[in-house]
This record gives sequence, C-alpha cells and structure tokens, in this order.
Amino acid sequence: MRLVGNRDDLTTKARIRDAALSLFPQHGFAATTIRQLAREAGVSPGLVVHHFGSKDGLREFCDHHVVALFRQTKLQAMEDGNLYNPAFASAAYEIAPQIMRYLGWSLARSHPAADALYDEMLRETIEVSRVAIDRGLIVDSPNLELRTAAQLTMQLGLSVLHAHFERATGIDPLTSKGIGELTPILLEIFGGLFTAEVLEKVHETFAEGLTASTGGSTGSLDSGT
Repeated sequence: MRLVGNRDDLTTKARIRDAALSLFPQHGFAATTIRQLAREAGVSPGLVVHHFGSKDGLREFCDHHVVALFRQTKLQAMEDGNLYNPAFASAAYEIAPQIMRYLGWSLARSHPAADALYDEMLRETIEVSRVAIDRGLIVDSPNLELRTAAQLTMQLGLSVLHAHFERATGIDPLTSKGIGELTPILLEIFGGLFTAEVLEKVHETFAEGLTASTGGSTGSLDSGT
C-alpha cells in the first residue's frame, strides 16, 4: 500500500500536501513559508493558497490525511489477514517515514492542533479496535476506550521520541529494520492484548522472517541480549 505517492503520479494538491509533511517537521510551522512549500511542491504560491486557503488549512489537511492513512492501513491489514504479520508493519513504516516523522512533530507541539490530532486518532483507533475484536484478532475489554487510549499513547511515543530512542538504543523505530528488531519486545509489552491464535501466528511469522533475513542465525534476539 502506498502511503506517500510517487511525485510524478501526484496531483497538485497532493504534491503540496507532501511538501508540508516534509517541511513542517524540518523547519517548524511558523518558519515554513508559503513560498517554500510551493517551491518544494513545484507549484506557484498562489496554488497553495487556492487549494488550502492558508498554512493552517494545509496543516489541518495533513493531519486528517495522516489519520485516514492509519485507519486505511490497519483495516486493509485486517482484510488481507496481515495485521499479525510483522513484515506488514515493517513495510508500512519503511515506505512512510515522512508520515511518521510528521506525526511525531505534530503531536509534540504545544498547540490545540496537536490536541485535535490526538483526539481524532483515538476515535479512529477505538473504531478499528472494535473491528479487530469482532474479527477475533484482539480480546475485548470492559474499558476498551481507556485501554485504547493507553495503547495508542504508548505506541505514538515511539514517533514523538524516536530521536531519543535511537540515540539511547541505536535502533531507529521509524524504519523497517528498527520495527523488525523491536517486534519481540513489543510482543512482550502488548502480548496480553491479542488472542492466543494471533500471538502464535505473529511468533511464527516473525521467526520465519528473521531466519530468512539472517541466513538462519537469529543472533542476539534469540539470546535475549
């Protein structure tokens, strides 16, 4: 699934959106100008204003885009039977580091927009969790909303604090390699969330993928070091 399109295939509006997804985290919202966004997107400044009205309108559009992508990706994974497959998560992170870095930047801002983005992501994640429960992928909870809020916050922490995590561990959690290394640890943390059948499948799939990628030697992950 393509989360950020090939530049040549994108519409003018999508090119401006992707420019904002890249430039806002790099330079900050206030420091990024309409002219810079237009130059990055290969359009005129007037087209930025035409499509989004203002930088605030563009930022809001980007926020909704990110939430929609996560919902679409998770629902598609369930539909295809890939929700339990670490390779799917790795591929999604690998093709969309721009999305993940934008998300981390946006949520870390002390701004009402960050509140709105988190609230929208939580609503969507609760709905996706209900779908997963109905399909027998995760267990139900009498406190589903609270559990989902805690789960989402911990997961988003890797995006918001990814630079610190990489500095401390040497693992970049926004890459497929990093996700592969973190999968066993994430299973330890969230193991109680999933049904026994899904957990068994995750372990099998991860073990097969790790063996294939290391030529049969699982190294330190197997030893727990």
